[in-house]
Amino acid sequence: MTTLILPKQKGIIVPQRIVLPWEIYGIRQAPQPTPVDVYHAAWETARALAYDLDRYDNWGEFEHKFCDRIHTLDDAVQFANEAYATLDDPYTRFLGPKKAQQQADERQGTLTGIGVVFEAKADGDGNIIIGRVLEDGPAHNAGIKPGDALKKVGRFLVKNMPREKMIERITGEAGTKVKLTIVRDGEELNFEVTRGIINIPAVRPERVGENGKVLYLKFSTFMQDDTVDEMRQALEENSDAEAIVIGVRFNPGGQVLQCLRVLSLFIEEGVLVKIRQRIPYKGFQTTVYRLTKERLVVERTVEATGQTFSQEMPRDPYLAGTKPVVVLTDKWSASASEMLAGALKDNGRATLIGKTTYGKGIGQTPQPLLDGTVAIVTSLRYFSPNGHWAGDAHKEKIGIAPHIEVDLPEGVMPGSPEDAQLNRALEVIEDQLKG
Repeated sequence: MTTLILPKQKGIIVPQRIVLPWEIYGIRQAPQPTPVDVYHAAWETARALAYDLDRYDNWGEFEHKFCDRIHTLDDAVQFANEAYATLDDPYTRFLGPKKAQQQADERQGTLTGIGVVFEAKADGDGNIIIGRVLEDGPAHNAGIKPGDALKKVGRFLVKNMPREKMIERITGEAGTKVKLTIVRDGEELNFEVTRGIINIPAVRPERVGENGKVLYLKFSTFMQDDTVDEMRQALEENSDAEAIVIGVRFNPGGQVLQCLRVLSLFIEEGVLVKIRQRIPYKGFQTTVYRLTKERLVVERTVEATGQTFSQEMPRDPYLAGTKPVVVLTDKWSASASEMLAGALKDNGRATLIGKTTYGKGIGQTPQPLLDGTVAIVTSLRYFSPNGHWAGDAHKEKIGIAPHIEVDLPEGVMPGSPEDAQLNRALEVIEDQLKG
């Protein structure tokens, strides 16, 4: 997921805040909202922020459609999402307080669960394939492996079960247990996994290659607020490395600003990304983020008027220097991962190895609303420095193509000795160091 969350400080362009209904009448403090108020805030916010307005031709039908059926906050969330579902955009959604808090926890790098990432596909029997098992997480410690297929959660078959319902059955409070039936090499295995609080580092550094001269950075997310701090620390503590591999495989993306700051560590000068975004209630603006040796320059153009505004902010240090860089991508590298891969590719700063990325060239703005709810609305498209759009991750999935295409064998853990993509990266780096 790519979200445009920018801090309120000098030199940063911050999305305009939605004006809530009572503010129009000069009332500063909100009255106690009713569930219908919550629904209406969700309805209004979606149209105000939306990038693709063509999806909203019939939006007026939903303004009062569910009002007589909304009695609780859960009702408001349910019916808001029913309205959102008609937009044919799986990334626009409305979060109740609990899920909104879970997302906030994710930004802090803390999750509660068993520590697995599921692939979108199922096996021939409808069992859901586990694509990644977080190291030292509850599932990993119980013996579950990448490539295993989940057949049952407790006594419930996952075949034809909605993905969200499956996740709800697996997750729960830390310390509680969940029984899972796994299929591995045609054999059914039963596991009892104790859910836990999982502290997920955004960056896991490792020295690889001959004499450990290559720094391999396993990069799991751009969502956490400490992402750049972790990346800087890894580069500074391994400054003697001769080359760098950045792994964004299985990386779903995250915050735009985190991505831009990470790019600053690897690019001295150049355009990083171009973002076209909806101005709330109005037209569009295009923003270009560009690095100079001293600053991160933000150039914004309002399309309706042609007005251009330029702002600057301090940049993060260019720590990678001229060291060879390889980026490992796969079909799950999405959103901000694609932004990073596209910027490094177009600036000639890295060799991409692996598979074409997921194809999500869109981003969402999270808008906090009433009673702890949050509307997440697709509000922007982003383009690589050369103008390439990765797609909408739905009906148009284009992605960022690697320079060298290499498959990762099924069931192989990234970073293991059998990791064909990493091994190919080391070969490329060796050639570059010799040249």
